[in-house]
Amino acid sequence: MTRIYKTKDEILKKAVTIIGKSLRKVISNEIVHEIEEQIVGYGVKRKGFLGDLTEKYFFDINPGNISEPDFTVAEVELKTTPLKKHPLQRYASKERLVFSMIDYDAVVRETWELSSFLKKNKSLLLMFYLWIENQNILDYEFKYIHPLNLLEDISSDDVFQIQKDWEYIVAKIRRGEAHLLSEADTYYLGACTKAANSRKVRDQPLSRIPAKPRAFSLKQQYINYLIQTKLLGNVTNTDSIFKKQRRLETIEDVVKEKFSSFVGKTDIEILAKLGSSLGKKAKSYKRLIVNQILGVKSNKIEELDKANVTLRVITLEHSGILKESISFPAFDYKNLATQVWYDDVNESMSDFHLQLETKKFLFVVFQKQKGTKNIILRKTFFWNFPISDIGEAEKVWQKTIDCINGGRYGDLPKIKDSLVAHVRPHGKDSKDTIETPQKTQEMKRCFWLNAKYIQKAIGKDKSDS
Repeated sequence: MTRIYKTKDEILKKAVTIIGKSLRKVISNEIVHEIEEQIVGYGVKRKGFLGDLTEKYFFDINPGNISEPDFTVAEVELKTTPLKKHPLQRYASKERLVFSMIDYDAVVRETWELSSFLKKNKSLLLMFYLWIENQNILDYEFKYIHPLNLLEDISSDDVFQIQKDWEYIVAKIRRGEAHLLSEADTYYLGACTKAANSRKVRDQPLSRIPAKPRAFSLKQQYINYLIQTKLLGNVTNTDSIFKKQRRLETIEDVVKEKFSSFVGKTDIEILAKLGSSLGKKAKSYKRLIVNQILGVKSNKIEELDKANVTLRVITLEHSGILKESISFPAFDYKNLATQVWYDDVNESMSDFHLQLETKKFLFVVFQKQKGTKNIILRKTFFWNFPISDIGEAEKVWQKTIDCINGGRYGDLPKIKDSLVAHVRPHGKDSKDTIETPQKTQEMKRCFWLNAKYIQKAIGKDKSDS
């Protein structure tokens, strides 16, 4: 019999009784046996399975209601989400927080205030459990219960950014570009890939081009920020670029405003305007100039960290040529060889695919001046990898996998092999090695985005700053 919860307090009172326990400890042995049989049938990696079990067997409500919150009368949506142990922060978010699927046909007729997203997800009950690899999902221990109102319990700046993220995603769908959506398009609220099969697509209303199924999600980095500040009570060791803002603005608005009066000026002119005594011999000289423009003292910037934005200072030659490619983290050969580009069962991606889908860059572009040591600030702009090029990146990734599995490390993709990406060393020196599947030692390597590819992106950007 389905239980009716009338208030948020009633739900919370029930929820806290599972803290420090697993589902196995709060349901009958008979039901446990039934669930064990379901696990054999569905597989332990079925997304959302733990949430469905928690709704049905702990809260005694019927899972699977799509348009309304899980607790319909109390208007609360239940979300079970995993934690992983972190050596420094105690616990960290394991993944993004995924909401319901984006209905391409319906969402184009909605506004933020009356959106189906807010109707279902405005009031959340977050149930955090400790994820342990290969552990039975019935034995995951629930660590924290946290009610969260998306419009009231986070800062007004964050609410405004989430609204603008939602509006950006919807605007793209209205332009008939649902097939070009990427999780990295936005900052806190993303449109993540979600499909039982990587080849599955669906129609979109304003284009004949089919699009991948996607769902709204709060990004992993943002969830981790909530965990550290809301659950663990930690003070983030970051600076904020919003400190002196008196009106609601997006991250892009604030960055553009801070840089606008410095574009076109030399480093000497910028430092003079800032009243700075920074010398050219200072370590990370250009990054320190950028930090002073942004009004921060360190490289850890709260708003960029929460949005998975990497700030990269780029220096063009006086001719406008970019010589430096952009690197990603070094990979583990043995781990990389076991990955798949897209995992249909777990709805997850290879590390490189995930980085391309989720990471956004803030490029600050300087250019050398001919005949002088001065540099000019040419522009700043936000950029993420275009989903239209993901197929070419997959080819580079697949060739890398084939070379690793075949032990052909001299044949790894080179910069001449692709217009988009390549693989090359990314260690301290030739002695900085890591073990391969063949039990040999190879230099640490990583994926790189080609310099010419990034230069093309710089040229395409039309922003004034």
